[in-house]
Amino acid sequence: MFDTEKIRHMTTLLEKMPEDFDDVYIVPDGIFIPEAAALFKRLKIPVRAIMDDMQPRKEFLGIPIIKTAAASVNFNERTALIVLVKKPVPFVQTTFNFKVRGGTWTIPALIMALDEILAVYDRVMLETLKQLYDEDGISEPKKNFVNLAIRFSRGFNTILHPHFQNFKYKIWDRRGHFKPTYTFDDTAIVIQGPIVYENNYTAETFKLYRSIYPNAPIVVSTWKGEATNAFCKECQENSVVLLENEPPENRGPWNVNMQLESSFKGVRYVKENTPAKFVLKTRTDQRINYLNFLVYFKNLLETFPPKGDKLRERIIFLNSNMTKSFPFYFNDYLSFGHAEDIFKLYAIPLHGNCGEMTYAFKNTPRLMRLKNMLFAHPADYRLVTRPSHKLYMFNKMIRRFCSSEDYIVKNFYRKCIAPIDETKLLETSWKFIVDYTVLVDENTLFLDWAKYELMRYKVKFDFEDASAFAYWLDMYRNFKIDWV
Repeated sequence: MFDTEKIRHMTTLLEKMPEDFDDVYIVPDGIFIPEAAALFKRLKIPVRAIMDDMQPRKEFLGIPIIKTAAASVNFNERTALIVLVKKPVPFVQTTFNFKVRGGTWTIPALIMALDEILAVYDRVMLETLKQLYDEDGISEPKKNFVNLAIRFSRGFNTILHPHFQNFKYKIWDRRGHFKPTYTFDDTAIVIQGPIVYENNYTAETFKLYRSIYPNAPIVVSTWKGEATNAFCKECQENSVVLLENEPPENRGPWNVNMQLESSFKGVRYVKENTPAKFVLKTRTDQRINYLNFLVYFKNLLETFPPKGDKLRERIIFLNSNMTKSFPFYFNDYLSFGHAEDIFKLYAIPLHGNCGEMTYAFKNTPRLMRLKNMLFAHPADYRLVTRPSHKLYMFNKMIRRFCSSEDYIVKNFYRKCIAPIDETKLLETSWKFIVDYTVLVDENTLFLDWAKYELMRYKVKFDFEDASAFAYWLDMYRNFKIDWV
């Protein structure tokens, strides 16, 4: 997260750049994102070029890329730099000295992290939205603008065109005017994990859910010592059950035991104390902005019954670009299904001494290389029509690895569905996808992840992430592997 006052100061400095400088050079420090180009274009900043001595390309998004020596020839008193860094630094402004003919030029510079670029763009877009309301003579939303930037506008995503209206503003506008209400009480929401207090994020999330689903049981399952008095009060005011659990002594690699414990306690409470037939397990640092999400999930389960008799219903997972290429790897962001099935999903032993997970934790780069090794070709299950030596070798190597995500699902599969043949890990995982799951798109849900600013409201153009349901539907209709 970032400092609001710092963002306000950055915005002011950027808005003044067209007046104060004729030439602005971007120093990307090894990184440059399309969002930065869109922001600078919107603010009419006179970007002359990108200074990068290591970049072989000649231009990026229409901006020339030149070496420092070539740029310094044109430096003068109306030249400035914008330096892009990966993580925020304590200061905003600085200067850089460059040797030029006849002496040294001291050039003023603005230091910006990638997340800060997104936040500044949010601020600019918010002001634009306010002006549009003013021009249209609409006064009703104005009273809500005071806290709008804090509550709904942290993070940013846009495509390259600077006049593109970011969809998150449309989400907010729809909330204010067209927010639906569903009165069913047969579906519960479990929000697990440490409470996010930045911008009152977790509380604002369950408030949104409560306003749409007034009768749905909502449980926040967190840890002792996490909840403040103010948070407890907000839970009471919104009829949200707060569970403060004892954290496990062993957190496990990637905090897998923390996730298991808080998820299990929350789902168990729903199963034992509410009439809910279905359960959505989600996280305290994420928010679903598609307002009809529970209706969407229930409709999917009704449309696609499981192909076997081991589960009451299918389990809905959010797609990951590793789901199809890493056995039993499903995003831990959310899971939705029959209460009995979701209870069993998290009612597995806590991680003790899983050698595969410890190995993966220490050898993550090797895992990524292995993942990419196989799936230049047979990654598409439709190309795998018979067992192959390449697939056999992949299974032999991949079983040395285990992440938190597949630790949960793999143990659930063994317990509730069938033993696993370690020589057919990937094929078995594919069959599980086809028989007992539905994969949904992150974009469909307008999922907001507060943990990473760069991943918030991300409009993804990656094929695997942007078309998860289409890919799953193809598997559902055409899966023909018969050796598992």
